[in-house]
Amino acid sequence: MVTWAALLTVCIWIHTQVASGQHTCASTPRTLVDFTVNYPLPYFQTDKPIQNIAVDRDDQRVFVGCQNVIKAVDNTMKQIWEVKTGPVGSPDCQTCQVCDLEPDPEDPVDTDNEVLILDPAGFLLPYLYICGSTRHGICYFLDHSSSMPEPQCLYKKDQNSPTYCPDCLASPLGTKVTIVEQAATSLFFVAASVNDKVAQRYPRRSISMMRPLSTEDGFHMVMNGLTVLPGLRDSYKIDYIYSFANKEYVYFLSLQREDPLKSNSAFQTRLGRLPILIPEVWMYREVVLECRYDPKRRRRQKEDFRDILYNGLQAAHFGRAGKDLAGELRVVETEDILYGVFAEVNEHGEPQKGSALCAFPLTKVNHAIDEGVEVCCKSSPEQLSRGLSHFQPPESCPHESCNGNGSCCEKPTLVSKPYYRLDIFNRQMSDVLFTAVLVTTIGNHTLGHFGTSDGRILQVILTSYRPTVVFANYSLGETEVSRTAAVFSEDSLLFVVGNKMFMVPSAGPGCEHFKTCSTCLMAPRFMNCGWCSGICLRHNEPCASQLNTDSCVPIITEFFPKMEPAGGETELTLCGWEFQSPLRPQQQIISGKTHIIKVGSTLCTVLPEKSSSEMLVCKIQEKNKPEQDLNITLEVHEGEVEGRYSIEGTAQISGFSFVEPSITEIKPDYGPVFGGTMVTLTGRYLNSGMKIDVLFADKKCIIQSAPEGSGTSIVCLHSSCNGGREGTCESLH
Repeated sequence: MVTWAALLTVCIWIHTQVASGQHTCASTPRTLVDFTVNYPLPYFQTDKPIQNIAVDRDDQRVFVGCQNVIKAVDNTMKQIWEVKTGPVGSPDCQTCQVCDLEPDPEDPVDTDNEVLILDPAGFLLPYLYICGSTRHGICYFLDHSSSMPEPQCLYKKDQNSPTYCPDCLASPLGTKVTIVEQAATSLFFVAASVNDKVAQRYPRRSISMMRPLSTEDGFHMVMNGLTVLPGLRDSYKIDYIYSFANKEYVYFLSLQREDPLKSNSAFQTRLGRLPILIPEVWMYREVVLECRYDPKRRRRQKEDFRDILYNGLQAAHFGRAGKDLAGELRVVETEDILYGVFAEVNEHGEPQKGSALCAFPLTKVNHAIDEGVEVCCKSSPEQLSRGLSHFQPPESCPHESCNGNGSCCEKPTLVSKPYYRLDIFNRQMSDVLFTAVLVTTIGNHTLGHFGTSDGRILQVILTSYRPTVVFANYSLGETEVSRTAAVFSEDSLLFVVGNKMFMVPSAGPGCEHFKTCSTCLMAPRFMNCGWCSGICLRHNEPCASQLNTDSCVPIITEFFPKMEPAGGETELTLCGWEFQSPLRPQQQIISGKTHIIKVGSTLCTVLPEKSSSEMLVCKIQEKNKPEQDLNITLEVHEGEVEGRYSIEGTAQISGFSFVEPSITEIKPDYGPVFGGTMVTLTGRYLNSGMKIDVLFADKKCIIQSAPEGSGTSIVCLHSSCNGGREGTCESLH
C-alpha cells in the first residue's frame, strides 16, 4: 500500500487552451424566416363565391362576377355599383327585363357568371360584356363609365331559334372568351365546354368566332367553328382553362383525354390556335403541351429519380420574362411567353400534390405547330393521323406537299409531336399543388405569384439555373386559391379565395417574416426591407428608431469556458451570429482592428484563423486576479464591404469569472501501488478551464467523473506507481 502523500506530487492540470476538435460552437437552430406571419391585406367580400373578375387598369377598377350579380369595385376594395343578373324571373333581375326572350322552364333560375370581359377599345367603347349560364348563354353589355349602368341585350330574336343561335355564346359547363380589336371591330373568339343538351338546343359551339352587330343588339357569326361530334358530347368533355391572344393568333388552353373513344385514357394539356386575320375553321391547329421533370443522369444512378410528365394544366398566364430569365430561356425580353402550372392528373381527372412550372415561348410553340403541319403534308414512311377525331371524322395525313396540294394544309390539324419544356422549379415544388399563377417583371427579375390548394400565396423570383428564392409565403384562407386571378396594376395583383378577392402587392405583403437582421437585409432589393429594433419592416412603415438598411449588430448567444484560472493565458470562445458579413470566403475581414473583445476591462485578442461568422476565438494574455461575473463585450466595426450589409455595433454577455482552483481533500488517502483505486478529489473551481488532467507524480489518473455544477469534486481511476517519497501536494495551472 502507498499513501498519496508519499507520492512526489498530486497535480491537477487545468488547460486553458482548446484541445483539437473540442468545444466548438453548437449549431443552435434559429428561425430565419417565419411563413406563419399573418399579413392583413385589403379584400372585397361578396355573398357567394366569386366566379370571374375583369380589370380596368386605366380607371383602376375591377369588375366582379358572382352568381346573380355583377359588382364594380374601386382600388380601395369598395363597391361602386352592382347589376343583378338573376334569379331568372325575379323582379330584381335587371338583365332579365331587357331581352325579348321567354324563360326556358328547363333552365335553372340562378345565373352563374361565365363570361366577364372588357372591350379592348375601352376609350371608344367602355363596354363590359357579361354572359351567364341561364337564358341559353346570351350576353349583355354595360357602359361601365356610367355611375349606374343599365344592361343592354345582345340578342336579336328574329335571327335566333332553338336550332340556330349565333347570339348564344356561353355554356353552363364553362366558357372562355378573348376579344381582339381588328379593323375597328371587336372579334369574339369563344371556347365552350359542351354536352348534347348545350350543343343541340339553342346550340353553342366548342370553338367559334363572332363579332357584335353594328346595331349592338346581337352577333354575326364569322366562323361557325368546331363542335364535339354528336356521339361524343356526353362522354368527352373538354375543360377550357385559359384563353389569350397576341398580335397574330388567339390561343385556347384545355385539359382533355388523349383518346375520345376511351374513357380511361390519359389526360393531356392542349393548346388550340386560330389566326386573327384568317379566322377560318381550316386554319385551326392544336398541339399537346407537356411539362416535364428530367433528372440528370448522375442523380438517377444514385437515387430513385424518375422522369415525370406533368400532364394536367391547372392555371396559366400570358406575359413576358425579365432580362435574367429571358437569358436563361434563350429568348429576347420582348418574347411572348405562356407560363403554365402543371400537376400529374390521374385517370379520374384528379390532380396529385406536386407542381411544376413551365415557360413556353410562343415563337417556338408556333414553329413547332407549323412544322407539325408540314410533317402531315410531306412524304413520310410513317403514317400519321390528322387528329382532332372529336371534332371531325378520323383521317390520316395525306403526306402530300402543301405546295402541290393546298387542300392538305387547309384542314384542322393536331400536330403529332408534343411540344415540351422542363420544370423551372426542377421538382422543388413536390409537396404543393398550385391552382393559380401570375407572372410579372421588376428590374431584371421575373416574379412568379402562385396560389395553392390550401389557400396560400407563394411569391418567387423565377430562375431555371440558380436556387429558387421564395420571398413571400402567406395564407389568404383555408380553401384553395381560384385560378381566376389578374394583374391589377404595376404594384398590385388580385387573387380570389372563395367569396373574397384580395389585393396582393407584387413585391410581397411585407418584411416581418424575415426574423433575423441578415435575412432581412439580404431580402430582394425590390422588397425595400430594413431592420428596426429587432423587426424587419418596409421603408414606408413607421420605425421607432432609425431603420437600418446596410448593417447588422453582432449577437452573442454563448461563450466558453465560463471560468478560467487567474494568472495564465486564456483562450475564450464566443458563439453567436453576425460576427462577419457574408463576403466571399477568401476575403477574411476578422482582425484585431475590426473586432475588439474585452473581458471586464481586459483585452482579449481575436484569433482570425480560428474565427468565423458564428464563432470568435480570442486570447487573454494579461495576468488577471480572481474576479467574478465579468461582462464580455464585443465591438465590431467592419466599415465598407462588398456585400449587401456590414457588421457594425456592440454585443455583450455576462457571467465570466477568473478563479483560483484548489484541492481541499483526497479520498481515500491511500491505495495499492499497482493502482486500480477510485480517487475522489474535492476542492474549489475544479471545473474551470477547458480541459482537466489529474496526475499522481508523473502518472495520469484517468478521469471517470468530470466536475459539474459547482465543480467541487473529480473522480479518477489511479494507475500503478513505483512508490515514492514524502512530498507536498500541489495544484499547477
